[in-house]
Amino acid sequence: MRPRTLLAAVVLSTALATTASADISGNVVKIGVLSDMSGPFSHQTGPGSVTGAELAITEFGGKIGDVPVELVYADHQNKPDVAVNLARQWIDVDGVDLIVDLASSAVALAVQDIVKEKNRVVIFSGPGTDRLTNDACSPNGIHWTYDTYATGHSMAQAIIESGGKKWFFIGNDSAFGRSIVEVMSGAIAKASGEVVGEVWHPTGANDYSSFIMQAQASGADVLVLANSGTDFVRAVKQAREFGIEGDTMRLVGPAISMADILALGPEDAQGLHYIDAFYWNLNDKTRQLTEDFREKRNVVPAQAQAGVYSAVRSYLSAVDELRADDAQAVMEKLRHTDISDGFTPSGKVRADGRMVHDMYLMRAKGPEATKTSEWDVVDLVATVSGENAYRPLAESGCALVK
Repeated sequence: MRPRTLLAAVVLSTALATTASADISGNVVKIGVLSDMSGPFSHQTGPGSVTGAELAITEFGGKIGDVPVELVYADHQNKPDVAVNLARQWIDVDGVDLIVDLASSAVALAVQDIVKEKNRVVIFSGPGTDRLTNDACSPNGIHWTYDTYATGHSMAQAIIESGGKKWFFIGNDSAFGRSIVEVMSGAIAKASGEVVGEVWHPTGANDYSSFIMQAQASGADVLVLANSGTDFVRAVKQAREFGIEGDTMRLVGPAISMADILALGPEDAQGLHYIDAFYWNLNDKTRQLTEDFREKRNVVPAQAQAGVYSAVRSYLSAVDELRADDAQAVMEKLRHTDISDGFTPSGKVRADGRMVHDMYLMRAKGPEATKTSEWDVVDLVATVSGENAYRPLAESGCALVK
């Protein structure tokens, strides 16, 4: 009887493994990082987002059970039509189950529709527009890292409370930039501040001098650079050349990360306030993620890159628990999962697809500040709870909430 019992156990084990594999499409879990690999947002997303995904996959040993996890990536060149074509090919031909990052808001809004149509999962880490979980929300999409409501609303409140009353915007003429200005303008008005002017620049602009002179002539005491990536870095450097310092006009970057502070250098970045979703020195887990990331890229992960790590890790955990990759089953699992990892100590996915977690008000250190390492260039000023940072569900325009 013993040999028969052993044989039966082997047969049962094989049958269970086969059943588990059958619930994973194509017998492979395939993840695609679709991002800006060489353009203005690439130092915040791009190759570093690929690294974040790789680190998450490595934690699972490169497989779910006996099913391999594969990673592909591509450069959408910040063009929605290119991104849509790549997403279609990935889903229809290559069998990609999850698309992550996206980097650009315009790209994200376009890809959101394709992923919904094809019933896959998309998790946004780089884009900022809050439309992804508001009027353009989707049952197949999650906005993971930050959005324009959280950064703009939190920043406006903090600066007005410390005396900044008159505001001038230099914004990127895009869905991302327009969303920041809209959100912050509303928050400024509610807090009895005043917007005294706004101007718009295209992505990849080189000369901001006329915009900066308009800001100086406006009488504003706060200059908001509603842009990111190389656009932000160039604008800050030129603002410093025009004499914009803390005593003359407060310079604010609502949608940047520590990668931008490092790119600026301590002289130009000194005193700059910004909101970030990731702080490398927050706790042991964030320090470990930073160390692992630096071993591969020799830089500290930007918020979107750390967010990709967290998003992919959480997705794989859901697939692992379900032993299936059905999009709606995975989405339902993620909505009922407490998220705690090297990106955030505590996060939760809401019905509108917003992953709610704490945000951090940061201040860039000056050249004379004490530093423990070459990347110790910012101080944590305050923690903004997720409940206070993100748009309340009661104000949501998402049909999934209604």
